[in-house]
Amino acid sequence: MDDTRSALLELQTMDQAIEEAKRMLTEFGPRFESLEAPVRALEQEIEVTRKRLEELRQSARKLEKGAETKRDRLRVYETRMERVRNLREESAARVELDLIRRATEADETEALETMEQATRTDLKLDDLQRQLDKLRSEATPRREELTRAREDAELQLGVLRDRRENHAIRLDKAALRMYERVRAGRSRTALAPLTSEGACGSCFNILPIQQQSEVRRENSLVRCEACGVILYPAAL
Repeated sequence: MDDTRSALLELQTMDQAIEEAKRMLTEFGPRFESLEAPVRALEQEIEVTRKRLEELRQSARKLEKGAETKRDRLRVYETRMERVRNLREESAARVELDLIRRATEADETEALETMEQATRTDLKLDDLQRQLDKLRSEATPRREELTRAREDAELQLGVLRDRRENHAIRLDKAALRMYERVRAGRSRTALAPLTSEGACGSCFNILPIQQQSEVRRENSLVRCEACGVILYPAAL
């Protein structure tokens, strides 16, 4: 039974190493996220800026088209001015000409301002793209380093699991089943020492004298009646 407890303790040490390896693997997610977050943020800003640039260009084209339409109307009214027959018709035509001219100038001015905004936005887009290229270049070595470290951690976890499997198949089946049941409970600790005071080393519940004696004799696997862990003498 002493050999069984020793084997179970070794199995528990392996399981603890596996849990630690799994925990370390989970840490790679946030580390990759931290590395990629600035890149994604800049990519999103570039996408928003690119859409804004296209909107400005479309708006400028629309304003230019509107101004051209008004210029055509202006030429039509200028031709009519040549055929007016009296002052009243001339006055009405001039009012219409003035309205169309002001509307044309407003469209032209707005189109010019919009194109200037588009130019500034285009320059900003170029600057953002340079920033993104630099950020990606700087992030690449770190990403490759993290990738290698994660692959090493995955390999190490695989080795630990293989060792655990090879060790488990040599254990007493009943003892292994008991161990697995305990580990499947609320506590990940399956074995704990019996303290010199006769208490469970996991929950510190004092065991009855008879159970303390059974644990120290090591003739059978004794579980703590309070928390369920398998107990072994502290000197083991």
